[in-house]
Amino acid sequence: MRAILSISSLGALLPGCRKLPLLALTALLLCGCSTHKQSKTPADQAAQSQQTQESEASPEPSPTATPAHPSVTVHISYARRDDYMQSLSVAKFASATLIPSHGEKSGAVVMRFEGGDPVWEIAADRGVSGSLLGHMPGVEENKKFALTAVTYGEVPKHFARQEPENSDPEPLEPGKYYIFTVRRAYGPIGYQAVHITDDGTIEGYEAEPRAGTSYELCCNIASDFASPESGSADSPD
Repeated sequence: MRAILSISSLGALLPGCRKLPLLALTALLLCGCSTHKQSKTPADQAAQSQQTQESEASPEPSPTATPAHPSVTVHISYARRDDYMQSLSVAKFASATLIPSHGEKSGAVVMRFEGGDPVWEIAADRGVSGSLLGHMPGVEENKKFALTAVTYGEVPKHFARQEPENSDPEPLEPGKYYIFTVRRAYGPIGYQAVHITDDGTIEGYEAEPRAGTSYELCCNIASDFASPESGSADSPD
């Protein structure tokens, strides 16, 4: 299952059949006509009929398809034309607890996440020759880093994987929570909180960091987003 999420910047955001030659086709027809047919006895016919019925009654079991791992694609927008993505990182959390809060904007809630293990990170790859000039506004080189979408686990062109160093990232795991963090060169840092439910459904919301591992999620959060056993907790403030 694939989900497409959005991290906004403030102020923007059967092969064809093979034909036989005519001569070959004629030869096949002639061969078929000259084939000797042996008449079958009533016993043979009864045995063949029984075998056919058993075959139809017990069809071959079809192979079970392996379910695909959940996939998340984050869409990125920029408020400045010369802005670009410096890095994207993903951290995994075991659970989420609703934090009672007051004064939050309509439809928003505060969640405290438990865990925070880094599972994937990519960064703009400037190579050995990268210099301060490449970070200046308006430099053409930066355009190749202005990605508008990134799919978890897929390293885009002109980017390099930072985490994990020597292996592919682990698949997104049902029942877990993930925070996607996008760092832009000039715009604000963007956060997306994602929950992979037990049945593989993907829930994602814009997020803003609060105290510790707490985030304000917006908006209209699903009633079952928090972990079933967590209930609610005191405010970290």
